[in-house]
Amino acid sequence: MAWFYIVLLLGALGLVVLRIYFKLREAQTSRAESWDEQMIGRLRSQGYAPFNDYPVDFFLALPDAAACQAARARLEPEFRVDAKPVENDRELAFSLHASKTMRLVVPDMQDVSRRLGALATEYHGRYDGWAAGKARTERAGPGTAGAAGAGAGQVDVRAILKSFETPDETRALEHGKFELVHLGGMTLGRATYQPGWKWSTHVGPGLGLSRCSVEHVGLVLAGVATAAFDDGTIIELRAGQLFYIPPVPHDSWVVGEEPYVSLHFLGADKYARA
Repeated sequence: MAWFYIVLLLGALGLVVLRIYFKLREAQTSRAESWDEQMIGRLRSQGYAPFNDYPVDFFLALPDAAACQAARARLEPEFRVDAKPVENDRELAFSLHASKTMRLVVPDMQDVSRRLGALATEYHGRYDGWAAGKARTERAGPGTAGAAGAGAGQVDVRAILKSFETPDETRALEHGKFELVHLGGMTLGRATYQPGWKWSTHVGPGLGLSRCSVEHVGLVLAGVATAAFDDGTIIELRAGQLFYIPPVPHDSWVVGEEPYVSLHFLGADKYARA
């Protein structure tokens, strides 16, 4: 009977140890992911825009050349990969650098960091974080809270004010115009189309296209226009509505006798550009 209680006690202790282990793992993962969020917030304050693509560099420390080759095979072609030996680290003697162009969005960055962290662990290495521009993250490891790289620089806190009344660029269109303002790392657009305007008639021919394939996120300020897709779907965009148009071929035209005006937060840099 005594042995029964001893086994029961050991089993209970084992469960407690496992629970503590998984809680620590969960806390470490949460801390690392919150660090990604903090760094992206810091980059936002430096002018990096959520809808723009930026080159991002990721860093892994791996034990040997074989691990680097295996990791490279898993990462390409999504990432551009190079690896080199490092000095003063006998256990993790190689540094693997993987880079890709992506938007600085927290869920996307956390997903990549989780995947690279798991890959590094699989090959008995370490994931050392990522860098965009001058900002560098280092993942929070055991006994650390993580730190920003010394090259992150100072945050410029000066406000910048601009107006579409004095745009940085105006793309003149038949029966309309598209004005652009560059601000905070983003390109914003204002479209103004007169009654009778139609994309396939007044914009497409100058580009050698019959349909627009630019992805749009915007806000209608005045008037009514359509987004017309090749499957026959026609959506009307009205004043006060926010809209998203996917990057699939579509036409558009003004409805009624009132000029149509809209702001564009995504796709403005590519729109109506030869």
